[in-house]
Amino acid sequence: MTSDADRPRYRPLFPIPAAVLIAVSLLVLMLLLIDGPAPSTPAVEHLPHTDGAERLAPLSVSDALRLERFQAAQRACDGPCVTDFGTPLGRADGVEARSNCVSLCVRLESSFVDPDSGRIQIGRSGERPEHLEYAGLAYQCVEYARRWWIQTLGLTFGDVPTAADILSLTEGRRLSDQAVIPLGRSLNGHARRAPERGDLLIYAADPGDPEWRAGHVAVVVDTDLEQGWVALAEQNYDNRPWSDPERQARRIQIRRIGERYRLLDVAPDQIDNPEGGSIAGWIYPRPELMTAR
Repeated sequence: MTSDADRPRYRPLFPIPAAVLIAVSLLVLMLLLIDGPAPSTPAVEHLPHTDGAERLAPLSVSDALRLERFQAAQRACDGPCVTDFGTPLGRADGVEARSNCVSLCVRLESSFVDPDSGRIQIGRSGERPEHLEYAGLAYQCVEYARRWWIQTLGLTFGDVPTAADILSLTEGRRLSDQAVIPLGRSLNGHARRAPERGDLLIYAADPGDPEWRAGHVAVVVDTDLEQGWVALAEQNYDNRPWSDPERQARRIQIRRIGERYRLLDVAPDQIDNPEGGSIAGWIYPRPELMTAR
């Protein structure tokens, strides 16, 4: 056996100065910073054995299936209804909520509101009566949320395909001067800002559940962080009379975990809600972010 001292020593054919090695290492590091790391693992919804992946990767829907669903939504309006279409269910801050018969019902009738008096006029889609603001399809959840903002905050927001899409809106409009108002959003379970009165609470869409296919939106009308509840005003959640007809439709739980807030679609005195939905977050006006013109 030979020792290290006995082994012959070899010189590299092309000596590489230390400075060159350092330069090459820095170049590789810069390329990584510019191009980013190697492709990461697949998105979590594409990994096998992932429970709930369908919520992260909505299924594509064919035109034929869309038509079938639309026809089913119109048939749902024929009843039986939980409460008759248009029946007053309650009011918050003077803004009345009305029944949509059942949650699956969709009528091609638009709601328009007088911002000052709160008078509602129902008309065909595509028509806008003079001096009235468009609120939405009668009497969907989005219609009430937009109408509450119009009557209470003097704000409105653009048209959306579904209630769940409201969370992606970046701006609203102030009725008094037509100014564009930036919108902020908080993601449920990750937010440091608790929901406040006037915020719009957005439920996620669930393409596999007809009741939650479009998500849902409700208005936050009161909160009590110490007791752990948030009060909501809304339409077309269950189409039943409100728990407090002059203040709120219902209350749900809010929890603070560390410095983050999580809302659950569960009543404060209950431990679960088998018929409930998944709350995605809440959206709110940020007029302080307006840029001077």
